[in-house]
Amino acid sequence: MKPEAIAPAKHIAIQEVGLDSLFEEMAEWSNRIAKRAYEIFADSGFTNGHDQEDWLEAEEELLKPVALDVKDSKDELIVTAQVPGFDAKDLKIQFNGSHLVIKGKHQNAAEKKKKEGKAIYSARKSRQIYRMIELPAPVVAEHAQAELKNGLLQLKLSKADKPKQIKVAAA
Repeated sequence: MKPEAIAPAKHIAIQEVGLDSLFEEMAEWSNRIAKRAYEIFADSGFTNGHDQEDWLEAEEELLKPVALDVKDSKDELIVTAQVPGFDAKDLKIQFNGSHLVIKGKHQNAAEKKKKEGKAIYSARKSRQIYRMIELPAPVVAEHAQAELKNGLLQLKLSKADKPKQIKVAAA
């Protein structure tokens, strides 16, 4: 049995963004999926009763699903996402408080050439992922870490301190 080469871990920057920008981006994706779902509906001869199937088919065509696990410990959240085929440069991690977004775009290009070197065939395939989740607790930007190794993205997110309760004494 050959020993498998293990790719070294690559660190990824995590960016804190405004909540408005997260929701705007989510609305853009929703509009793209709705447009494609309508095209599927039109291609089927405007057959009613398949709204959900058309939506799911459009979503699957446009976005690759991201499987993930969220583990909650006392001081941190650990999010592990499967992102095979994506490099650290292809991924972008954003969050705001307790909302986390994992997104990525990866392009493959293939060409067939003649002997003269001019391309006679060219194809490009783009894969995109977009996953937004609400975390069980708000996290702190300064302590967040992301690492990519062998198609697994692991995020270590320190929880924000809970606000302290102040007892009110009667006068």
